[in-house]
Amino acid sequence: MNLIIIKKSFLIVVFLLLIVVMLSLNLGSQDISGQLLKSIQNKFQTINDLTVDVIQKSGGKEVLSGKLSYKKENRFHLDLKNNLIVSDGSTIWNFNKKENKVIINNVDESDPSFFSFSRIIYDYPDHCYLTSEQNGEVLVLTPKENSDLNFSKAKLWISKDNLINKIILEGISAENIEVSFSNYKLNQNLEDLKFRFSPPEGSSIIDLR
Repeated sequence: MNLIIIKKSFLIVVFLLLIVVMLSLNLGSQDISGQLLKSIQNKFQTINDLTVDVIQKSGGKEVLSGKLSYKKENRFHLDLKNNLIVSDGSTIWNFNKKENKVIINNVDESDPSFFSFSRIIYDYPDHCYLTSEQNGEVLVLTPKENSDLNFSKAKLWISKDNLINKIILEGISAENIEVSFSNYKLNQNLEDLKFRFSPPEGSSIIDLR
């Protein structure tokens, strides 16, 4: 799997997980969807870090799986079968395990191809309509007409614990993208070192900073 594919897959996973944090920080409780967001807000306000198993499918077929760790603020660690993607909030390392090669970049929030957390938190709430389905168990995000978001609809299944179980994203490709989250572990006091990466001895390093 090349860097471009990994990057797109990773951005989808992180976006789908953290868009809920963005919405919960910015929107009030006015109807069923607002009440659902308020519940999510209360939950995420108690979370300093988390790990979760992630499976992404397209057209019903699994395209990637791995474990995602997140820690405030803006640090993440995504361990996939063939790649490891790590960021401490300012630097991002993309390590290809098979090729023993790592590409290093600065986190650039002005780069539209990189999905920055601050953009999610501060820019996106104004670009979506919110509704709910299945008696408030599913939150539906629909971009507004003037939005430049690259999906037509996102549906988020919320557990009784106010965590995301599943997301279906429509309109990115010919096939719907489905992402499932399971085995959440919250507030483990993850070490900062988890969000930095030291290339293995003998690895090829491409430093683009």
